[in-house]
Amino acid sequence: MFKTLSIKSLLMSAKKHIVFISLLIIMNSCQLNWFGDIDLGSSFYYIVDPAFNSIVIPLNKDKPYNSSIYIIKGIESIGYNKEFILASSIDNDTLKYWKIDKTAETKQLGYNKNSIMRLSNLTEINFKEFILIVNSENITLKAKSEYRKELNYE
Repeated sequence: MFKTLSIKSLLMSAKKHIVFISLLIIMNSCQLNWFGDIDLGSSFYYIVDPAFNSIVIPLNKDKPYNSSIYIIKGIESIGYNKEFILASSIDNDTLKYWKIDKTAETKQLGYNKNSIMRLSNLTEINFKEFILIVNSENITLKAKSEYRKELNYE
């Protein structure tokens, strides 16, 4: 009787280990996003979490969710397609409008005084140009609150 229970318990233990190891392999082979980041394409991500609320680029493109460089902080709205990322942000009570050209090469140009990375394909634009691109490129803008609701932050 003891030998039968012992073999059964060994088989159960082995099955549990196989399931656990299988889960680890699956989790490591997929780039799972546990933080609700949104992939905007061309290695740009929107971190929806209210504590961060920023567009970033990853330090390591093979592991984009490990650590990132801030590109635009204080996002108010964001929209994107295959060619552009458009965003509005608040900086010192000033609403700013941004265009990231995903078709152009992304060159890092150093940091500004607020530790935000400047990029060759990131341009601050005026409201008129922002709306023109939204309409001509058929980009749907979403407020940060819409993204947060979708990902259960609000």
